[in-house]
Amino acid sequence: MKKLLSRLTLLSLILSTGVYSQTEDGTLVVTQDLETWTKVGLKYKPYKKFTLGLDQGFRFNTNSTRLDQALTDLNFKYRPFTFLNFGLGLRYISDRGGNDLFDNDFRFNIDGSFKHKLKRFKFKYRFRYQNRNELGLSSDEGDYFKHYLRLKAAVKYDFNNWKLDPTFSSEIFRDMTQITGGFDKLRFTLGTSYSLKKYGEIGGYYRLERELGTNYPKTTSIIGLNYVFTFKTKK
Repeated sequence: MKKLLSRLTLLSLILSTGVYSQTEDGTLVVTQDLETWTKVGLKYKPYKKFTLGLDQGFRFNTNSTRLDQALTDLNFKYRPFTFLNFGLGLRYISDRGGNDLFDNDFRFNIDGSFKHKLKRFKFKYRFRYQNRNELGLSSDEGDYFKHYLRLKAAVKYDFNNWKLDPTFSSEIFRDMTQITGGFDKLRFTLGTSYSLKKYGEIGGYYRLERELGTNYPKTTSIIGLNYVFTFKTKK
């Protein structure tokens, strides 16, 4: 029994990715973690160029053992041309704060994306502006709007007779808030998706996220799993 417990303890230490660093004042900060992000969504396409989406997501941190965020998204997308896309997103966030209690935040974003093909490669570039603040808290109480610009580039390769074409993307976050400001996050993602035809689409990815502009940057490994079902207007 003792050998079994010791082996399980050793295995948990190997699988655990949580790493802490100690600041000059003795405070421990997390510098490495493993998170799991899941999302279930519905899409409705009343017209060929217009899409409505509703998503519910959950994010777990602390080696994927603790619920960190619950996200509800409503998004609108308009595609005037095959190579050009505009979007608007609204997000309600239930976020675990530093006091281990959940705060309520609201975020909206405005997107513009462009895509093109080069032989079997598909390229996509996205520009996003987002604004987030905590609900029920005034600026006098310490709340302020957090403005971000996000630049994302992605490439997808189309294999012959292969339904799991990989996509690689990189994204950088620019904090436009006066209180903080600067580039503060870099994200790399490798993922794929599989069409279930009339039953929707399932996707998975591995993401590496790195903080910038801090003395103790945090590196987060993220495993993601999504499922989306699309409704289309019958012709």
